[in-house]
Amino acid sequence: MTDRIFLEDVGTPHSANALGRAKAWKVRHLRNDPSLPPLIYVVESDVSQQLLLGREISGRPKFNMIRYLAKSFVDLFFEELSGKACSQYLILRGAYPFDLQYAIGCTPPYETILLPTGFMKLQRVLNPEGTGWEIQGQNFIGEYQGDTWLIPDPVIASGSTIAFFLRNGFDHHRPERVYVITAFGSLEGLQRIYQECLERGVELIPVLFQCIFQVSKVGNLPGRPLTDLSVLNSGSITTRQFYEKASHRYQGKPMCCVGDISKSLDDPIQYSIETLWEMERLRMDPKKENWDGWTINIREEAFKKRVLDFNPDLFDYFKEIW
Repeated sequence: MTDRIFLEDVGTPHSANALGRAKAWKVRHLRNDPSLPPLIYVVESDVSQQLLLGREISGRPKFNMIRYLAKSFVDLFFEELSGKACSQYLILRGAYPFDLQYAIGCTPPYETILLPTGFMKLQRVLNPEGTGWEIQGQNFIGEYQGDTWLIPDPVIASGSTIAFFLRNGFDHHRPERVYVITAFGSLEGLQRIYQECLERGVELIPVLFQCIFQVSKVGNLPGRPLTDLSVLNSGSITTRQFYEKASHRYQGKPMCCVGDISKSLDDPIQYSIETLWEMERLRMDPKKENWDGWTINIREEAFKKRVLDFNPDLFDYFKEIW
C-alpha cells in the first residue's frame, strides 16, 4: 500500500452538502500527465460508497442509488452551472438511470422548463481482439445546443462511447465546456474523452464518484472486454478509508465494482449469477459473504437451478451456503 496514491494526497476539498454527506474533491494536474484533464472532481458520499461496494445490489435498489447520485451532482455543482445554457445528452440505454431531468427540476429555471436533452443510441460490437468496443452506427434524437453540455453516464471504462459522441457532436455545435458525470469512471476513459475535447478547444470537467478507477490489466471473467474496475487496482485513486472498506468487502480480491451495469438493472438474476461466477474465479470465500444483503435471494430453488444450468462447477463452489 506504500506506493498507492490516495485522494488525500492529490485532492483538495471543494464543496460539501448535507445530502448524503456528499463532499467534492478537486484534483488538479494529476501526475502532471498532459493526457489527462487538468481538473477532475471526485464526489464521495454514503450512497456512492454503497454503490461501489454493492456488487450484490441489482434492479430497483441500484437504479435508485444512481438516481440519487444525480441529485448529489446537481446540489454540489448547480451554483457553477447557474446562468449557463445547459443541455444534457444521454447515451442509451445505459445512461437512463442517471438522467438529470428529475434532479435539476427543483432549481430555477428548471422548475418551470425542461432541461434540453438529446438522446443517442449507439450500436457497439466487440472488436476482433475481444479487448474493447467499436462503434458501427448511431441514431440521435434532439439538438446539439448550449454552451455547457452535461453527459451523465453510470460507467466510463474505455471512454470510447462518449468520445465517439463528442467527435460527431462537435461537428454540429461546439460548446464551451463539457461536464462528464459518472458513478464508475476510469483514467483510461478520461484520457480518450479529453483528447476529443482538447482537439476542439472545449473544456472537459469530469465529475467522478468515490474513486478514479484504473481499468484492470487482466479481466476477471474469460471472453469479456477488459473493462473491470476495481478499487484495489494499483492505479485506482480513492480515500484511504474507502480503500480499506473495499479491501474488506471484496476479501482483498480485485473484484470489479460494476459488472454489467445494464444487466444489473434489467436482468438481476443473470447479473447475480455472473457476480457469483466472478467471485468463484477470484476464489472468494462464500462463508464471508453477507448473503442477506443480496437483492436476489440466492437460496431460492429456481435461482439455484439457474446456477446449475449455467455452470455445474459454479454450483458446486457455492453448495456449502445453499
